[in-house]
Amino acid sequence: MSLAEDLQTLQDLHTKGKLTDQEFSEAKAATLKKYQEPSVVQAVRSSKQPAVRLSFVLVVLGILALFVFLVWYSIGTKQFSQRISTGVHAPIELKNTVENLPASSWKAIGLSLPYTGTISVDLAVQRGNPLDVFLTTPDQLETMKAGQWNQVRVFTDFTASKTTVYKRSARLRQGNYYVVLRDTSLGMLSASSSDIAVKVELNP
Repeated sequence: MSLAEDLQTLQDLHTKGKLTDQEFSEAKAATLKKYQEPSVVQAVRSSKQPAVRLSFVLVVLGILALFVFLVWYSIGTKQFSQRISTGVHAPIELKNTVENLPASSWKAIGLSLPYTGTISVDLAVQRGNPLDVFLTTPDQLETMKAGQWNQVRVFTDFTASKTTVYKRSARLRQGNYYVVLRDTSLGMLSASSSDIAVKVELNP
């Protein structure tokens, strides 16, 4: 039965004298309350829905934030910082390693300049023999592999012979380069290999 039907039944009983005024009022109030309770419950449920939706959105955002953090962490803070630095042409540390070079050999250390700027190369032989050092481009690799050292085209600002401490800087265009370390030592007095600290920075 509907609310209207229940109220009409109560009204008929009251009219016929089967319900006193007080009984009619109490029955009417109880009937109205019975039909109002589901509406109140529904209203409470409806009021909770925005809160539930907000909680869901917060959980999703938390998961996304965690995912971004894991991606950033997996890339590595150094690479991440380097990408940011490249975008704004901020100073970048291109190399900071210790290289081992056997006697009577050479090694080409690749450099990739993401923008045109001033490159600073600092080398220090920590243990071993004095070195020849120069800067060249990738197209000279085959000439070096053939041992045609006199024909290798180099940047004169970065050339040094028989050195243990090396500091050079100059402006270079964006692109790929090689810092070449060459140990020409021969004989019993030379060390079997050399450890060289290499640090290369790029500034706008």
